[in-house]
Amino acid sequence: MSRGSKWLIVSLVSIFILSMSQFTVSASTSITQTAQNAERSISSTDRVQHNIRFAIRGTEVTVTTLRTSFDTGELKENEYHFTDPAILPRIHTGLTTTSHQYDPIVSDTPAGLKGYITYYATDDKQHYYVLYEYDYSSNTLRKVHEGENRIHLEPQIGIYYTIYEKNVPKSNYYSMVTGKKVYTRGKLLLERDFTDTKYVVSPIPQTRNFGVYCTDTLDCHYLEYGGIKGKKAKVSDLWMKPDQKTGLSTKAFQVSADVHLNVSQGNTRDRKSDWTVVVTKNGKKTTLIKERVGYVQSFISPERKTLVLVTENGLDSKMESSKVQVYDLKTLKRIRSYDSPYRARTESIQWITEDEYIIEQYFSNPGSYPPSLYVISENKHLKLNYGTYSDWKKYWNSFQFSNVFFPMEPVAIKSDQGVLEYKGQPTFYMEGQHYVPLEEFTKAFHIQYNLGKDRLTFTRGQRSSSVNQPSKQLLTLYNQTFIPLGQWSKDLGLKVSETKATGYNKQLSMSDEEKGTDLAMDSKILPFHARARWMDRVGESYQLDPVNTRPMESAVPDRIDGVVLNFDRTLTISSSKDSITELLFINPDYTSVLGKVSLTDIPERKWGFSTAKIPENMLQDGVLNVIVPVKEGKSTMVYSLKLPEPFDKNKF
Repeated sequence: MSRGSKWLIVSLVSIFILSMSQFTVSASTSITQTAQNAERSISSTDRVQHNIRFAIRGTEVTVTTLRTSFDTGELKENEYHFTDPAILPRIHTGLTTTSHQYDPIVSDTPAGLKGYITYYATDDKQHYYVLYEYDYSSNTLRKVHEGENRIHLEPQIGIYYTIYEKNVPKSNYYSMVTGKKVYTRGKLLLERDFTDTKYVVSPIPQTRNFGVYCTDTLDCHYLEYGGIKGKKAKVSDLWMKPDQKTGLSTKAFQVSADVHLNVSQGNTRDRKSDWTVVVTKNGKKTTLIKERVGYVQSFISPERKTLVLVTENGLDSKMESSKVQVYDLKTLKRIRSYDSPYRARTESIQWITEDEYIIEQYFSNPGSYPPSLYVISENKHLKLNYGTYSDWKKYWNSFQFSNVFFPMEPVAIKSDQGVLEYKGQPTFYMEGQHYVPLEEFTKAFHIQYNLGKDRLTFTRGQRSSSVNQPSKQLLTLYNQTFIPLGQWSKDLGLKVSETKATGYNKQLSMSDEEKGTDLAMDSKILPFHARARWMDRVGESYQLDPVNTRPMESAVPDRIDGVVLNFDRTLTISSSKDSITELLFINPDYTSVLGKVSLTDIPERKWGFSTAKIPENMLQDGVLNVIVPVKEGKSTMVYSLKLPEPFDKNKF
């Protein structure tokens, strides 16, 4: 099978079900030689980031799930093909569709891990939107909603909604569980509406994934999953309200259980105003800001531990400068103060943890201005790629960012059959350099180092190197020290021979001049590796190729060369194989055919295909041996694949 491109622009995962009657047992074909079996090793503490893609093309919906490991930086991709006509858009033409799709989202719901996409398409007469839901555990795709109005989605609370009805502004809210309308008009408020201090809510929510529904008169209640009405919520809007008597515009609200905040603005002229910010705690007032600036914005952390105030000189396109001040709400002391990296209006704050946030600023060309992740306790900025950050907000992570401060695009480092394993933050790419964890990298490649005040020295066998003024290169966060790869690693015999970037991770292949010695990285030990061997068609039988005897081997058990055995016993072949009409399953020593599956009922196979569930008796000790049949005198491959464990969102 060709090693051609296996990257397809897709996003949600699924399978289609072929009739089990298509599987027949046959003994008319004989094969020779032996194969091997082994047990699969399982990790119980995997750190996994989930993303999803999809495409509508031809007569199918193709879904791809992507899992990125923060333990190694590796990426796994599974692709599924749905061909049931009921899931296609109702005005689908059958041709490859190139219309717009909105960002896919992965969400952990009470019903399990789900992937969502809102798809938009149009023809000469009409346009429509389709909402799809992919269920990870059951490997199924559902068309949730289809209509002429754009669909907005809040999967963490099980709600989707439209804001127009027959081109007239009107909000309608629907349950993701039942598909039924649950509310009309009103507004839906989420965490950021409160942390950005646009609204204040009581009682204060105890979790981050919450929603509040309010009528137009601010009669509000918390939402349970699927739009079910929860407990009563008291909500007030926090727009600056003018007072005719004082001439001031103010907003005042309870920031936390014992802290009250008052923001006032007056004497506005020449694009500036007199601003005052006062906090009151236990009856004692403290003035945090009293100055003449363009604007002051306030933000609070999700757990109400931190207050962020941003003062801006100038407005909109004439922004002059912006200053950020961070306060501890327990002590009311200012703990950080810094200038914003760009002269642009602050739009919002995305809180990663209580200690990390990203200020989202207004840019006419956001890709040209990387956002900055700020670590409060360490007073450090980490510049992020805008496109990667924008996508990252739609991912789901199986772990908390307690020891991970760069939460996107981990970098895998491989050398021969080894892969670098991470306990904390993986290797990451920032501003043109790959930062590796000093302790883990040096241990993996058997490097000794000594960190002095003005010099960092390395020794690896007979090789040595050093870095002067290491404080200018080393980055230390949360008791983890990182150093960019450079001349020092080359001096030690380690060079980057290949770099692969996917948008979800990067992979560096290291050539090691100490390969084969005790100084090389240890091989990653797996009890079973997927493999492929060449076979020749001779009459009605197959035999191993006597010339091409060396097997192709994968680093993982369940996939090789575009052939993947999925956890639900379906098989996906991702390359173009229109000419294939069936697949053969053989025994472990390649001597006979156990059964076969017909592919003639699959409408198209030029983008790849997925089979129905393969009967359990086709697998021997969890291993499937499959052949793509060819004409007499031709060569093909036999693929040996190990069945993965059932889907677990916490396993890589």
